[in-house]
Amino acid sequence: MVNTRLEAVLLGIGDGAKLEQLVSDLLQREEYDVDPTGTRGPDNKRDALLYRDSEQGILHCSIGQDLEDKLHDDAQKAADRDEDYDFFIFATTQNPATVKRDRLEKDIHDEYGWQTTILDLQRLRNKLRGDPDNHDLIRNHLNIDPNYAFHDPAVDAEEFHEERIEELQNRSAYYGSITDTDARKQIPDPPILAVHIIPAETFGNDHDRIGTNLPEPPGLTRGGYPNWYGDCVLTGNNDALKGEQPFTHYSCFHEDGWAEAITTYLIRDPDEQELRITIDKKVNTFLEDALDWYREVGISPPFTIYVTLLDAAEYTMGVPKRMWTPDMHRKFRSDVFTFGEVRIDSYDADVPQVMRKPLFRLWNRAGFPKSIHYDEIEEDGDTRYEWNPYR
Repeated sequence: MVNTRLEAVLLGIGDGAKLEQLVSDLLQREEYDVDPTGTRGPDNKRDALLYRDSEQGILHCSIGQDLEDKLHDDAQKAADRDEDYDFFIFATTQNPATVKRDRLEKDIHDEYGWQTTILDLQRLRNKLRGDPDNHDLIRNHLNIDPNYAFHDPAVDAEEFHEERIEELQNRSAYYGSITDTDARKQIPDPPILAVHIIPAETFGNDHDRIGTNLPEPPGLTRGGYPNWYGDCVLTGNNDALKGEQPFTHYSCFHEDGWAEAITTYLIRDPDEQELRITIDKKVNTFLEDALDWYREVGISPPFTIYVTLLDAAEYTMGVPKRMWTPDMHRKFRSDVFTFGEVRIDSYDADVPQVMRKPLFRLWNRAGFPKSIHYDEIEEDGDTRYEWNPYR
């Protein structure tokens, strides 16, 4: 179980090269000589060669999920090289049980005769946390202030989300204010859809990013030009960016990593107090685009995601009439309805599948058993859900 920001960022490091750089620096401090240019194996992958005293070894790094198969495959690739090795070090962000790790080390030793060490999540964490002389590596490789590296990121994320929701309830944007009247339908206090993305490295992080250098961000609602502030990049309706009107929608991506996106373009039928059925598509599309943005900027997973509907207690979902039944059309009954709190561990996450349960929760609150944007498919007695947005 991940309990600290250090563990979360290690687990979501997302890049084998970053892991290799970190491990290489750790090993150098343990009196290994590291040749980072290494040698190319049969798979054309370059691995670091290691030297200690009169012995030679090789370092392999993996961020994959299948630890046992990857370990055996990499050991065989090392054995296929011309060099003779005395030891084999395998670094991974996986966290196997100690018994399994010990067994795997023995298996490789028995098969190839190498002294084998698996640097898993537990061992990497202990090396970084246990030796204050290594705390600078936490800063340099993981962009975390060592003073905050051992805090629980979930607690910080929850507190931050609560603070931002309180501001949004007061119609206060990060810069400016949020409209208190729907201009097109003349409805007071129109509902707000809010998405917050909070990377594990957000609080107490060490980085050299500045808001004016960030790329243009995605948004929940299209339209508007980006505007760069001292600490973030913001996009939204143009009159709000000029300071002439409140925001009807915006997305704010902060240099510390967190993002907040809102839209009030949600009302389908003001007389029936119905919301549009496009919330699912807005959320999933925005999150997919946001992951691309984070990859471009270099802010690593994991990301904690919150999705919240504000000021919609008297609203329901405005479904097409042919889908409507007496059991549907329930009101949301809450002025603050956070239907999504999920974690995304990879830039390449399948966002619709990650968000399926939160979005089902949204639709269930309105009286539906599930979102109308997912097809339910029965195969060999199992049920799976496929993202298929209703058009």
